[in-house]
Formats: sequence, C-alpha cells, structure tokens
Amino acid sequence: MTQMVKSPNMRWISHRLTAHRMRDGGQSLDAIADHLRVSKRSVHRYLTLPCPELPEPEVELSEFVLEGACGAFPEVDFLSRSSLVQTEAKAICEYCPVLAKCRSYGLNKGRDDRGVLGAMTKAERQREITRRQRRTSPRQPRRGDVVAQQQGVA
Repeated sequence: MTQMVKSPNMRWISHRLTAHRMRDGGQSLDAIADHLRVSKRSVHRYLTLPCPELPEPEVELSEFVLEGACGAFPEVDFLSRSSLVQTEAKAICEYCPVLAKCRSYGLNKGRDDRGVLGAMTKAERQREITRRQRRTSPRQPRRGDVVAQQQGVA
C-alpha cells in the first residue's frame, strides 16, 4: 500500500481491490497476504466478495466542453426537452471524443441538469444513478427468504 488510507472502510475497500488485482495477476494467497500484511483468512474474505468499483474521478464542465462534438453543431439544442431533438443530440454524442468525461460529469455533478450530457438525457442519468446505487448497496432479504431461513428450509 503506497497511498495513505483515511478510514477503516477505505482501507477495507483498498485491500479488497488490491487482493482482486493481485489474484487476477496470478499471485498466490500467501503473496497477497504478505503484501497487504494481513492473514490468509483476511485475503480469503476479500476475495469472496466482488471486486469493488473505483469511484469515477470528478470532472468539471470547463475541462472538456470546448473539445466536444456538440460545439460543431450549434443548431442542435442539447438542453431541449423534445424527444426528437434529444435523439439527434445523442446521435452526435456517440462520436464525441470526450464522451466519457461528459458522461462522468452528467452522472456526478450534472445529474440535475436538464438536457443531454454524455449521450444521456436527465431521466436516463437518474435511472443509471439509481441502478448503480442498487448494485452497490447490500441486498435486503425478502420476507419469504427470512421465513424460509427461520424454518430451516433455505
């Protein structure tokens, strides 16, 4: 670990990420445990959980807006609420050299901005944010699962 970790939770995530990367690189459990300075049991715990996703780096609109394909099409209103205009704007975005930066901005800082950002409308950005939150939050057991576990059926 070359970087300073701020909280125990960040350390846990950092260890999980490192363990997954090292295992994918063909390292043994012993080598991973030595590198992280933890027990083999801890490494096993890290590897039984899915590899965590790194947060997207924060991007400012001013960093990429002048390089975007949208600048070459001033006649297209990227802030329009019309589905026809939004479809046209999204088609332009598909070939944009800064699509990834624009999408990252739209999903992080521009989530409440109307119009098309990163080939996604406001509604599509909201759905993607909700999908990501559901994917990263622990799944709550359904009532049927809890009853089945209590009865010893599951």
